[in-house]
Amino acid sequence: MNLPISIYMGTPLSSEPLLNKPQMKHFYLTIKIVTTEKFDKHQGFDLVNFDHQFLFYDVYTFKILKAETYSVFKENISRTFNVPSKQVRFWVFVYRQNKTIRPDHPIPESYMNISMEGIRDEIVPLQNELKLYMEVADKPINDETWFPLIEENKNIIVFLKYFDPDTQTLEGLGHLYVQEFDKVGDYINVLCKRKNLPPDTPLKIYEEIKPNMIEEMNPNFTIKQSEIQNGDIICFQKASNMKIREHIKSIRIFEIPKFYELLSTFTVKVVTVEKFKKYQGFDLANFENTPLSDIYLYKILMNTTYGVFKENVSQYFNIPSEQVRFWILASRQNGTVRPDVPILESYSNTSMKEIHARLTSQEDEMKLYMEVADKKFNGKTLLSSIKENISILIFLKYFDPDTQTLEGLGHLYVRRFDKSSNYIHTLCKKKNFPLDTPLKLYEEIKPNMIDEIDLRFTFQRLELQNGDIICFQKNLTEKEIQEHIEAGRIHSIPQFYESLSLHTVAEAVAFHLNIDLLKIRFEKPYDPIEQTANRALLDMIRKPKVYYEILDGDIIEPEKSEDTEKEKFFKIIWLGNTIKNEEIIDIRLQKDAIVSEIIKEILKKVTLSSPDAKIRLYEVMNHKIQKEYKETELTGRIQEFMTLYAEEIPQDELLANSNDQIIQVYHFIKDPIQTHGIPFKFVIKNGETLTDIKIRLQLRLGMNKTEFSRIRVAIISEITYEKPEYLEDDDIILSERELSNTDYLGLDHVDETESAEKIIYIRG
Repeated sequence: MNLPISIYMGTPLSSEPLLNKPQMKHFYLTIKIVTTEKFDKHQGFDLVNFDHQFLFYDVYTFKILKAETYSVFKENISRTFNVPSKQVRFWVFVYRQNKTIRPDHPIPESYMNISMEGIRDEIVPLQNELKLYMEVADKPINDETWFPLIEENKNIIVFLKYFDPDTQTLEGLGHLYVQEFDKVGDYINVLCKRKNLPPDTPLKIYEEIKPNMIEEMNPNFTIKQSEIQNGDIICFQKASNMKIREHIKSIRIFEIPKFYELLSTFTVKVVTVEKFKKYQGFDLANFENTPLSDIYLYKILMNTTYGVFKENVSQYFNIPSEQVRFWILASRQNGTVRPDVPILESYSNTSMKEIHARLTSQEDEMKLYMEVADKKFNGKTLLSSIKENISILIFLKYFDPDTQTLEGLGHLYVRRFDKSSNYIHTLCKKKNFPLDTPLKLYEEIKPNMIDEIDLRFTFQRLELQNGDIICFQKNLTEKEIQEHIEAGRIHSIPQFYESLSLHTVAEAVAFHLNIDLLKIRFEKPYDPIEQTANRALLDMIRKPKVYYEILDGDIIEPEKSEDTEKEKFFKIIWLGNTIKNEEIIDIRLQKDAIVSEIIKEILKKVTLSSPDAKIRLYEVMNHKIQKEYKETELTGRIQEFMTLYAEEIPQDELLANSNDQIIQVYHFIKDPIQTHGIPFKFVIKNGETLTDIKIRLQLRLGMNKTEFSRIRVAIISEITYEKPEYLEDDDIILSERELSNTDYLGLDHVDETESAEKIIYIRG
């Protein structure tokens, strides 16, 4: 039975998943698909903008089961778009080093039985979604083939855009296959035909390399000389000078490079009340946090007006725009980031670029707080008036010592000359406390400065301003304080903020040293302390120097017992379905345990592609697989200091038949003895050409086309070890070769540096 596919549009990067139950998240995968129709309407760089959160027309987004095979996925998508599946081919989008994202290679038909998560993990292992271009063929090339073969030096897929100075718009014109030894000028008539222009219409042709690099192409150069590769974008326009004066007079842009300058984007990060309520930390949000769970992130065009931006964001949140007001967050001298001034309605027709220049000129991005009014006056929504020197926008946090958490309670407008004690009842109402509940109020000035507020003073005397944060808690009795202390709980707001500082500093030191946090002991200058680091580090937060010691073991060592003497420790490098992504898993077992117990411990810490997936445990020496362990083997046979790897066995290996061959792949540089990287097992499928094998190898390695082009594939035999047989003919059928158990598939990284340590894309 085919699985249902649900479609929804334009999910923000930081929004909650469609399925937010914890037990359900792990089973679904996000797929974003670009069609020719979507590309044709796109006004911007690349084929679409995957970061535009409110431009819902850019992509189709699907949620599918991770275990769904490519065959089922392709059939379901084809049915959704009412296209026969044989006429559909999907291309994988890959991020390039120049920060563009382009289709790089098609998913081969040999992947039909591989899960979509498996394909994702091999191609883009560090991303939580898969981005695809849907190529649809309108007629077969011959009786058997619908799509051009993707081979070196032959067919290259490029995408076309046409710029019209009269309408000041770009128009996508689909894709086109070109051959690298053809000249750029050979395609002028083809481009004219795409746009229904008379043949031989003079054209100016440009390559869209990246946002700030739009270069004119020489029609006398070949495609190869122009360095065109799969996924590149060619933009063209008429070369007529007859209407230039008219365009200048009408203040219209008449050249493609100038038009692209207007398409420059910048980042807008938005904090909402809902995000602030859940935030545990300083300020309103952590703008540098990855993933961006504290904010909503938007990429917008520089020439987007504030009115359009506000309308689009309001529409996304399903809030009338008249209820919304945005505040600019400014970086203060004390290192905090707080709302400072609102964007006035008089800016509605002003571009975001100009607002950015006027109000946040020192920042490379715009940070906004989204204020939403919920009160009404005479049937109309009422946003509080901002009167200078009268009202102040204050943010509230509540600290609960029982749960050891902060809770954001939104914002509050206060009068500058009111006493802070006047708002005690308001704060109690926010938490549904009795109105006479005694409270203690603090101002969150900066991470290491949390000052108690004197309730007798006015906000003016307290020097509070727009964006300041008040944190409050119940005024605890001595008995309540003692109960929290005995339970090991923090009982006051200053203590809680100190713990946040401690954690921040300790994590930063551990990150800088690239070492486990528990293996660091902090000390006062010239005064070594005992095992507990907390008090010393807290004392040093305000000092310019921090002394630390790296310990051989953890700060808190487990007491040795008879049980520990009988235990054995294993450090496993988990690979999952990809060679590029690694995770260290530490396991402690009894010395008389068997390998299946190691696998059970691994299963507690990783998520597999399906319930039927299997794990392989193997040892590596000199970057070659030396032994694969059976689940019934005793762990006592595993030698100390041996490098152990574990991975989910790929689907194509589990589904291999008697005509397929499984071979070990390893990496070397020039000489087969100069090994490096992580070895892996690979299926040589019966009847498969070297071209298809290379595509699957590239996916398994997680490389883009440029990186993989530097690799030469060779057969290496242990008998004739020093003489690799390089495979140069992409049409050969490797399964027809009689490969033995002593043969390897070697990957020669020929264009890399002499030192294997400098090869950054393969680790191990």
